[in-house]
Amino acid sequence: MLTVRSSRLTKSILLAACSGALFFGFFEGPMQAINPATPTETIVSAAKVPQIAKTDVSVKQAIKAYQDKYPKSDVKSLSLEKKTDKYYYEIEGIGDQKEYELKVDAQSKKISDTSTETLDQVEQNGVKRKENKLNTKDLLSVKKAVKEAQKKVKSGKVTEVSLNKALGTTYWEVEFQQSDKKVEVQLNAATGKFLAKETSELDD
Repeated sequence: MLTVRSSRLTKSILLAACSGALFFGFFEGPMQAINPATPTETIVSAAKVPQIAKTDVSVKQAIKAYQDKYPKSDVKSLSLEKKTDKYYYEIEGIGDQKEYELKVDAQSKKISDTSTETLDQVEQNGVKRKENKLNTKDLLSVKKAVKEAQKKVKSGKVTEVSLNKALGTTYWEVEFQQSDKKVEVQLNAATGKFLAKETSELDD
């Protein structure tokens, strides 16, 4: 099974509204929204475009590779991270009757580690598919998502970029690793609008 953290789909996100903000709490780690009156944080080591954002295969190409393999399904989660010295997109999808998983090599677009699993009867006929499918139209590129996330983080190495959904909103999550903590920044996947930032201690 892939390591995509599907539990993120149960996390809530902070959505900015024109007249204010709607708050949905994370269940792990403190979360902070950016105060519009606060000056933008100075970017230190995160300012350079990280290697993860320089892959030859774009997120749209990776999604197309998945859809070519499983045409009668939708993407329900996606992550881009380094595995054994290579970057891979790990994609989970869902159809009316089954769930699918695969990896797409972020340099060669080669597909590997495919798997299929039949949904429980109560989840079939589009019930779970409708709930879980992501909106993959008009997505920001990985490079753009990382660039926007860097505006909210002082420093750190980008270790993972993932596409998830919560409360009907598809969002990019960019994970930064610092010396003693992990910082995750969530952005609207289509507009790049900042949604939330979560900081947690690294596991020993």
